[in-house]
Amino acid sequence: MAEHRVVLVRQWDQQLGGSGCCGRLDGEAVRELHGHAEQPYAHCRTDMEAVGAVYRALRSVFRADEVELTVVDPRNTAWMLPAVWRDARRRGLRWPEALRQLNAATRACAVVCDGLVLDCGTEPEQVVAAVEADLACRGRTAGGNPLSRDG
Repeated sequence: MAEHRVVLVRQWDQQLGGSGCCGRLDGEAVRELHGHAEQPYAHCRTDMEAVGAVYRALRSVFRADEVELTVVDPRNTAWMLPAVWRDARRRGLRWPEALRQLNAATRACAVVCDGLVLDCGTEPEQVVAAVEADLACRGRTAGGNPLSRDG
């Protein structure tokens, strides 16, 4: 299990169309029900694709045993809030700052590294640099080893 976790907040079609045990309406189901609906979730597609590019960039740099990458919908607060809280407290954030991180983590396209929401946008190179900088400023990666990409 990785010592660090990066949470990428990304909307999911299924979550936009409903949730729970009563069923979900993904984009395909909505198109079947309403043939005139081109892309019912097009307003979110750009963000979804941006977060996908960020995920691929992070995975190309960090091994699974270095950084756990978790993708979560912003409405999945039942999982996200306790996870971000635990990560923030483990990181050493005091409870008022941890609460601020919880609030910031619920916005679409947020990038949360060990309980801290990074201000890095959605450009993959910027996100990778921000995660690397966050890990480096704490002087470690998984297993307590200094951050090193040289091998």
